Amino acid sequence: MKTFFQMALLERLYAPLVRKLNLTSEQSRRFYEVILDDKMKRQAQVADLLRHEDFSRMAKSIEDIQKEMDTSLQTLLEAADFVQYREYQSGVGDRGLLELMKGDFAESPLTEEQQQHLLKAMESGRKAVGNFTSDSVVGFSIADTSDVMNEKLSRQESIDRHVLQQAAGFLSPVQLQILGSAQARMMTARKNGYAKAREMFGEPGQKR
Repeated sequence: MKTFFQMALLERLYAPLVRKLNLTSEQSRRFYEVILDDKMKRQAQVADLLRHEDFSRMAKSIEDIQKEMDTSLQTLLEAADFVQYREYQSGVGDRGLLELMKGDFAESPLTEEQQQHLLKAMESGRKAVGNFTSDSVVGFSIADTSDVMNEKLSRQESIDRHVLQQAAGFLSPVQLQILGSAQARMMTARKNGYAKAREMFGEPGQKR
């Protein structure tokens, strides 16, 4: 069941790219399988490293999995299509956040145009703080020390402020309030998640 929902989310996130690349049904199926396999490998590897409290290997392990996925996609896609994938991938984290927030806008839905404006605001917010990654807004990791995590949370707050300011130009007052509440909810979830991780695993690099 979990895999089904993960695949459904991936299809929502990557459908615009798949249509743009004009992939065949078989190519589309294989494309989604490669992306899903990458995410499942990441989850399994992180879980294993956490179980052994081996934070030092986490970044290298994730990097190796990323390289494996890139190799598979380069085999599947034409060179020009792979370049378009890399460009699109830089905004997938933003699209994921937007998907998470859509439920908050249930009573005041975003139009397609508003969604595109919001994605652009998220992108410009990330770039304003020097972040160009896509998997999460500022690359949060369980292996971060408290100092690093606090710095990343500060950057995230700057991104959120930037997005909220930009959104004032294309969202209604009600929608703007919803966006601010959604940002606050996600920030609280990040802080609580990190606090729970530190409670369970301690500070990275320190013996327990």
